[in-house]
Amino acid sequence: MVKNLEIGQRCSEITRELKLDSGGTALKADFLLAVDVPLPWPKPVFNHEFLTGVVELLDDYFLSARLLASVPENNDHLTVTVYELKEDVYQTKSLLHRTQCTFHPSNLLEVLKKTFDGEIKEEVRENLQDEQVRELWLCTQGSHDICCGSAGTALYLEAEENLHEVKIRRVSHLGGHRFAPTAVTFPDGRMWSHLNMENLEQIFNQTPITEELIKKNRGWCGSKKGAEQIAEREGLNLYGWNWNKYHRKTIVVSENDSETKILVTGVCPESELEVKFEVVLEEVEKTPVLSCDEAGSTPQKWQTGYSVEMVRVLTV
Repeated sequence: MVKNLEIGQRCSEITRELKLDSGGTALKADFLLAVDVPLPWPKPVFNHEFLTGVVELLDDYFLSARLLASVPENNDHLTVTVYELKEDVYQTKSLLHRTQCTFHPSNLLEVLKKTFDGEIKEEVRENLQDEQVRELWLCTQGSHDICCGSAGTALYLEAEENLHEVKIRRVSHLGGHRFAPTAVTFPDGRMWSHLNMENLEQIFNQTPITEELIKKNRGWCGSKKGAEQIAEREGLNLYGWNWNKYHRKTIVVSENDSETKILVTGVCPESELEVKFEVVLEEVEKTPVLSCDEAGSTPQKWQTGYSVEMVRVLTV
């Protein structure tokens, strides 16, 4: 499939028209961080004076981490919010754990080092397994792509007015601006595409999950990009929203020609019941990775698409 983005077209509008599946495009990270950084944000956001030295620090730690800028609620009270995937006794991953602390721009690097070294004081740690805190991080960085700046900001304003008891943040580039509005929800660590207010109410009110909404799930940050994220989200089809509470992992069993078989394992933390299912995926045609900044040019990046051919439950 070849599709050039014409001048004046929006990349997110084209992906909607093409009905592209955003599955497999979520961030893969053990740490997701939101650092309060006053607007305006440059492109890339790490060129902001507040974030001097951050890229080098992340490189030094060799971590699976994604740091985002966040619009401060109060420029005199800046915070670093960290969500971390933790291993448990099953050596799998569960809901993300939250840490938040304040910082001054002059000591941001020190705060980040303590975070990665596990030295942030325990009293600022909030265990989110009781789901008392829920958050939505919406990409609104217009300097990166106009779709996020317009569609993301519009959804933020609507959510602020209508979505109660949820902490909502405007953050920098999450990747996948062609799927704007795009966001990540916590404590589940799932990324979403082409969101609207109805979708957000479905997610946070946990109404019966629909196939349409599952297709808007880009993936869970605990699984590898591509086929494994698509296989993992099949757990939502099988077990509904409760799947987010399971400690889970994905393993590629086999890859033959265009077919990939993945084993997904989940352990219920309450009953310790283990479930397993296999997902067989067939590679389909690649689709263009469009960007409003590159309108009129031939896409340089392509996304591998997959169709779910079979889901086989091994244990219940």
